[in-house]
Amino acid sequence: MHLREMKNDDKTLLMKKQFLNTFHLVMIVPFVLFLFMNCISSHSPYKTKEPEIRIQFLSKEFEEFKTVPSSLFEKKDLLFLLAEFSKKEDPSMRFISTNRTEEIMEVNGIRNSWDAGWVVYVNGERMDGVQMKRGVKVGPNDKIQIRYETVERVFGRPIN
Repeated sequence: MHLREMKNDDKTLLMKKQFLNTFHLVMIVPFVLFLFMNCISSHSPYKTKEPEIRIQFLSKEFEEFKTVPSSLFEKKDLLFLLAEFSKKEDPSMRFISTNRTEEIMEVNGIRNSWDAGWVVYVNGERMDGVQMKRGVKVGPNDKIQIRYETVERVFGRPIN
């Protein structure tokens, strides 16, 4: 039957059904798309995360990353951060401190020797004990590595 042949009430009822079907389609499809997109974005590996300072400890025996929460523009003293890790023994660290220098002597049971020791690098630049004592400020954008590597020593102190 065509619309011309239908009664007025039937026409109205058919038009209401068509309108409701269209209305449901217009309302449900965007809602489902919204839910789908929300699920995808919540599982995305590219979620924004809070800025943090990352420190990498590296030796032949282990590689470990430690993080410290920080604001994007905040700089913190590296020696203070390492002392906090040492207090928590995560990782276990020991230092030797003089009036002028600060040196990491042991990390997780791996101790300095006459030919190898723990060396601090910030953004690829080697930090010596005097710089550490004066204070090295680091932030979330800095690459910090503490590596156990071959060192040359004169009278027990490492030289560059």
